[in-house]
Amino acid sequence: MRLLRRLAPPRPLGGRIRWLFVIFGVFNLLTVLPRTLGRVEEPLPHRLPAAVAALALAAWWLRQYRRGTFPPWMIPVEGLAMLTVALGMRDWVGTLGLLFVFVSFRGLYGTWRHVLAFTLVVFAAAVAGVALTEPSAVVPFLQQAPGVPPLALFTAVVAESTRRQERAAARERVFSRLGSTLATTSDREAILRHCAESAVDLLDGVPGAWAVTVVDGLVVTAAGPVPVELLSGPVHGRTAGGTTMPLRSDKQHYGDLLAGGAAGGAPAEVRPSLETLAAQTSLGLINAEHAADLHYQAFHDHLTGLANRSLLREHLQHALARARRGSHVAVLLLDLDGFKQVNDTHGHAAGDQLLAAVAARLRDGIRGADTAARLGGDEFAVVLDGMDAVGDAVVVADRLLAAVQASVRAAGTTLLPRASIGVACWSGHAEIDALLHDADTAMYAAKTAGKGRVASFESAGVQLQPAALHVAG
Repeated sequence: MRLLRRLAPPRPLGGRIRWLFVIFGVFNLLTVLPRTLGRVEEPLPHRLPAAVAALALAAWWLRQYRRGTFPPWMIPVEGLAMLTVALGMRDWVGTLGLLFVFVSFRGLYGTWRHVLAFTLVVFAAAVAGVALTEPSAVVPFLQQAPGVPPLALFTAVVAESTRRQERAAARERVFSRLGSTLATTSDREAILRHCAESAVDLLDGVPGAWAVTVVDGLVVTAAGPVPVELLSGPVHGRTAGGTTMPLRSDKQHYGDLLAGGAAGGAPAEVRPSLETLAAQTSLGLINAEHAADLHYQAFHDHLTGLANRSLLREHLQHALARARRGSHVAVLLLDLDGFKQVNDTHGHAAGDQLLAAVAARLRDGIRGADTAARLGGDEFAVVLDGMDAVGDAVVVADRLLAAVQASVRAAGTTLLPRASIGVACWSGHAEIDALLHDADTAMYAAKTAGKGRVASFESAGVQLQPAALHVAG
């Protein structure tokens, strides 16, 4: 059953053609058995080698059909099999028919030189077999044999055409998969990885096919048996015999695609496909760059570069999930005191420079795990994630307040900003808005107490009361 499944007709056109020819060839080889073993008038030593040669050749053809290749070194052996069968059949018409079978099937495999060599060898073997068994039939045999070379040429053309069609279809599948990948990802490394893998797919059939993507002289992604010298250090023009395709747009050079095989660079027929692959990958990198810009603009404040309200809530949502497992989370709300006067007195340019300076000081004053955001106007927020103790939030707030209230040079004048900070620590809050409301309440308490202060909202339960406010002078 397994053998039958292996011999089922494949879907590609070229595969179906080869399948039909191998069935036709094996069937004709098996017909040699009754035509030799049934000739009882001939001695068995004359008939048995022909039957054995036919069976062995049929098994060989089936084996190599499944592998999809016939090694050139077997051509003389197949010629010897042809001679043995011809000697056993002792029928020049049957030998001629078998010669056509040999050429029609084996012409589908190998290069033009291999097909020519095979045709010459089996033709010579068939003529020798007829000459040794029926010398008088050599002339009619040769008169009927001129169709053998055209048949070999025809099958070789069919094989080459189907191979080209299969390679073109395979390249289309590669580009289709790559297009789907580029449409669904904006990750730069993933795009480069798929580029290298697709290049190896395009080099299908090239012995030792490999491909790498190089950025700033270093291999970023690789596929296939990459030459060791490419992986050992900076590339800088060393292509290890590979073919180089630049990955670039009109304004930027993203890197290079290097591809080749064990014998050197990519074959000439594959290079146009590699150029198309490089162009598609470049477009994917451009789109990924645009997507990253759009994502940044959607979740960051355009003036300060800090996270905006949407990104703050997203980070806070993750922080609260960790807080429910025992981590401490606090929110700081900072509002600049008298910011409107800065705009009215010194102009909006000075106000924008002040906001940018405050944002930079907040960004420099927190850890990488924390998040600083601008909520709008002169209001900022900081999420402190994974603190060792709740009291640390007030310490951080005091430090940030001191940094923010240092003098700022803006629009040719020196400003002395003032700010009020409200601190709220998570204590079983069911929603983000409740925690933000507590921080907002604490911030207004700081303003009420005289501005330029830090106020914390402390509570032992979920329902927080304004009476729990503590103002630090």
